Amino acid sequence: MISSLCQIITDFRFADLIDIFVVSIFLYFVLLWLRRKASRSVVIGVITVITLYALARLLNMYMTSQVFQSGLTAALVGLVIIFQDDIRMAVERISTIGSFHSKQDLVASNKTVDMLVEALCNLARDRIGALVAIKGRESIDRHLSGGISVNGRISVPLLYSIFHPKTPSHDGAVIIEGERIEKFAVRLPLSHNLAEVGEVGTRHTAALGLSERSDALVLVVSEERGTISIAANGKLEKVNKEKLRSNIDNFYARIFPSPSDQVKVSRLTQNATIKVISFLSALTLWLTFAYRVDMVSRTFTIPVEYRNTPANCVIEDPKPTEIRVSLSGPERSFNFDMQGIVASFDVAHVKDGFQSLPITESNLNTPSGLIVNQISPKSFTFRASKIEEIELPVKIKTIGKLQNTLDLMEIKSQPQTIRVQIPGSHRGMYTELTTEPIDLEKLQESTNIRVRVIPPAGIQLSDAIQGFVKVNVTISKRNTKK
Repeated sequence: MISSLCQIITDFRFADLIDIFVVSIFLYFVLLWLRRKASRSVVIGVITVITLYALARLLNMYMTSQVFQSGLTAALVGLVIIFQDDIRMAVERISTIGSFHSKQDLVASNKTVDMLVEALCNLARDRIGALVAIKGRESIDRHLSGGISVNGRISVPLLYSIFHPKTPSHDGAVIIEGERIEKFAVRLPLSHNLAEVGEVGTRHTAALGLSERSDALVLVVSEERGTISIAANGKLEKVNKEKLRSNIDNFYARIFPSPSDQVKVSRLTQNATIKVISFLSALTLWLTFAYRVDMVSRTFTIPVEYRNTPANCVIEDPKPTEIRVSLSGPERSFNFDMQGIVASFDVAHVKDGFQSLPITESNLNTPSGLIVNQISPKSFTFRASKIEEIELPVKIKTIGKLQNTLDLMEIKSQPQTIRVQIPGSHRGMYTELTTEPIDLEKLQESTNIRVRVIPPAGIQLSDAIQGFVKVNVTISKRNTKK
């Protein structure tokens, strides 16, 4: 066991730490969601299924693993369909992490909160129903329907007039953002949590429904009972005037905590138990599925490249152009892109002529975690030739024949020689440069033609401008008189 632990520590990579960290974050949010949304039996059922699957993989239980794998896709699709609203809400909450809202935009002043509390207490005293939603950091627009824009400052008379029974829009909700009333007569989504709703009316059901889908604080006044209730995080609570003010203050403090409160509740210690469980679960999953202690050997054919070639030198006849390399290591270390592996040689200090370089592990850019067992062949041979500049005459190539009444008097190029760069090993192999062909059948009289010079393979022109020459063609008419 100690040797296996040492092997794991030796093979552990920084990428593995990132992998475990990402999965831990995902599991953390899943566990938070399960704690808030699901019953204890659902949580126990999910944990049991995951544990059974992990044991099946760990103990090589073939039939059980096949059953899990065949039903995994269908189960995932079913979970997505069942919990699509919760998944969408989770994505929206994650998207709000990087969004910026100033405290002035979302938090009302003490004076405004006093007016809101006073208005709700007066409505409760007069048994006038009311529904007020205070926005948090998350967007709630997707959950709202209808409504009339106001964008007016909060005041007791305004709230009283909106919810007065004789106004046509008194049954809807008022949406508050910061110091202002954004909309009124808005319809909110209804909750399906019968256990929490109980025997309350539609206003309370709507308040609970919005609190289940967002971080908004929803305040309800019951016209039948003359009471005030607060819906937050899927919970409905009846409050008095002091508790109402306290909950609103706590809500704003949670949205924008003061520096002293941030020190008291550290991000690392908040939900510490769930974070530890998430990390340990991610580590267990990594050890079960990602880490492989089985050592395997594989052979690859990789290309050869040479770099830092001197400007006045050319590499010819490199052999081999590919080599075979046998690698061994954990199976997970073979998850790499083969196109990125090459045998590289530095030829910055090569000498003129044939030479051989040994192929060692230092020439290979093998991925970390793998051991080089064998390299074939053992050496890399090539010929290095210095580049020389010489002048070669230009030979004009022609095709076809002139008409019977014409004679070709002279054909020559300007310039008659061109300077080229040639490897020293090719010295003496080439004695001239040819041009692209000139069709004599198309010529009727003396002319000048600009044609391209075609250098043989392995020869480069010293000056790219010299790739063309001017050809002077002198033609005379044949005397047909006798």
